[in-house]
Amino acid sequence: TLLTPHWSKASNESTSAEQTSERPWQTLSFKTIHQAVTQGKVVFVDVTADWCITCKANKLGVLEQEPVYSALAAPDLIRMRGDWTVRNDYITDYLRAYGQYGVPYNRVYGPGAPEGIELPIILTSDAVMQAIKEARNE
Repeated sequence: TLLTPHWSKASNESTSAEQTSERPWQTLSFKTIHQAVTQGKVVFVDVTADWCITCKANKLGVLEQEPVYSALAAPDLIRMRGDWTVRNDYITDYLRAYGQYGVPYNRVYGPGAPEGIELPIILTSDAVMQAIKEARNE
């Protein structure tokens, strides 16, 4: 089965979920993660790079497919991205804080997981949905 990204549907109609999911990703920030979790929000972190083939596969094969696409558009969820295309110390420090030294790296935080839930390198829809559920404390 060929996976078609959700955004490539040939329809002029868009649902509120589609519109919501088009909001921009926030820049990775430890402070914002902590504040959001304190406020009862879920935070999905995606550390990626343009040169990372696995990152692109995760994006096209999981993050832009249902049900993950809609889950990432939920009003209680904040999407954060760390772009490591050109290495920078802040993202390197974030990765090292979790014993990581490369991308892709994904983690989900929330009231039920204030320290975050690390996702597998090769994402699956089930893994992402389960982590979001646990982070929400459901």
